[in-house]
Amino acid sequence: AFWRLICDTFRKIVDSKYFGRGIMIAILVNTLSMGIEYHEQPEELTNALEISNIVFTSLFALEMLLKLLVYGPFGYIKNPYNIFDGVIVVISVWEIVGQQGGGLSVLRTFRLMRVLKLVRFLPALQRQLVVLMKTMDNVATFCMLLMLFIFIFSILGMHLFGCKFASERDGDTLPDRKNFDSLLWAIVTVFQILTQEDWNRVLYNGMASTSSWAALYFIALMTFGNYVLFNLLVAILVEGFQAEEIGKREDASGQLSCIQLPVNSQGGDATKSESEPDFFSPSVDGDGDRKKRLALVALGEHAELRKS
Repeated sequence: AFWRLICDTFRKIVDSKYFGRGIMIAILVNTLSMGIEYHEQPEELTNALEISNIVFTSLFALEMLLKLLVYGPFGYIKNPYNIFDGVIVVISVWEIVGQQGGGLSVLRTFRLMRVLKLVRFLPALQRQLVVLMKTMDNVATFCMLLMLFIFIFSILGMHLFGCKFASERDGDTLPDRKNFDSLLWAIVTVFQILTQEDWNRVLYNGMASTSSWAALYFIALMTFGNYVLFNLLVAILVEGFQAEEIGKREDASGQLSCIQLPVNSQGGDATKSESEPDFFSPSVDGDGDRKKRLALVALGEHAELRKS
């Protein structure tokens, strides 16, 4: 009985809205503390940040232990957000223990994943992520089409500009970093052009090394790759959000159509059920109660007339 009382008390704490808001505030403060770190910072600030990391890790570990105690191991892992939180807590604890031992400093980067814990407290963002996950099959098809497109233009670029993006310095031939000399560098160069990062320089190098007609290759790459394919990705995402919105409207209309007024099987008023009392018939109640009911009926009819 005493253990059940403790579990019920912890359940009230975990299920309360103040507990969730406190965890959300802790995540925000922890995010800000990670953002103020900079290179060659004072030793005092480094120590303060390390202490804050231990405090927040302990707080999140306490949250995990309370949920395990309240819901149990199987009830805890039923929620995907709890699994994600548990993995982050285990990695954070491992990083602190490894740091004291003199290693595992690479695990410090996993602290940034604590920011993703905010998704649990933002229902609107959760819905957006659900829609994105539903469009993953179409996005995967788009990625395959994009890779095929990059591969075709990389092979074409190797035939047109292979071993031509080079300059001579002190008698040595130095290839440009953006070239089509191999399939790997051709894929990197085509991808850079699709991102519009300094792509005009690659255009000028192609025109200078071959002829002015080389501009047609880059125009076709930019037109079909950047404007057509990437707009296709945007269209896929927009279609996913529209389908989600249409599904919500259909669910709402279906729920409204299921609402029906009870029908009297013995005839008479269809809006009146058998269990509904007749306010105008004599009953064993006193006249005062009947007058009150009549007044309520009159007020209801008056309100319906005003709405219509």
